[in-house]
Amino acid sequence: MVRSRLDLAAATFNRKTEELHTKFLAISSDPTCAECQSAGFGEAILVAWLQEAWIEFTRKLIVASALGTRRRRGTTFRAIPGVKSEADAERIVKVAASCTAFKRGTVYPVWHAPHFAIEVGSLIGLRNLPNLEFALGSTIVPEQITAFRNYLVHPSEKTRKKYEGLQAKLGHHLEPEILLHQRQGPGLTVFTSWIRELERIANNSTQ
Repeated sequence: MVRSRLDLAAATFNRKTEELHTKFLAISSDPTCAECQSAGFGEAILVAWLQEAWIEFTRKLIVASALGTRRRRGTTFRAIPGVKSEADAERIVKVAASCTAFKRGTVYPVWHAPHFAIEVGSLIGLRNLPNLEFALGSTIVPEQITAFRNYLVHPSEKTRKKYEGLQAKLGHHLEPEILLHQRQGPGLTVFTSWIRELERIANNSTQ
């Protein structure tokens, strides 16, 4: 059976997250890992890579939805008006993302934020928008990852305050690399719990 575009988007994202999780476990047991130490951040840089994977997934999710496809549950929905090819969908989504970013006062599209993807989907009239709103709107993990990543990559008073807010929410007032290893939920580290939550959202948004 040919896999739907939504299914492929989720599968690709899940493959990337598992690769990152494997790296995290390997680096955790070997602090001298050349790949991450060369970046200067240790395993904390994996959070930035996780956000990049999430950004690519949410964008592909909206493009696939604009094209119309079959959900994994078997139901189908049609493409939005004006879309007859992937190039059409990419063009319309790009324009809608730019318009949404302008309206929100941001320089670039912020695909890492679930509400941004939902707004783009609403603007172009996605037929599966209710399912996307339910799935993407049910998590705060992307916001937590952004607070962590921005403090790491762009240290400033503003990003430090957001990181301190993240520390408070997680109940651990620790530096980034140590924070990632703290236990959250059923025995999972912070990093692993973030991955599992994003995978859950990805799977739910494509059903």
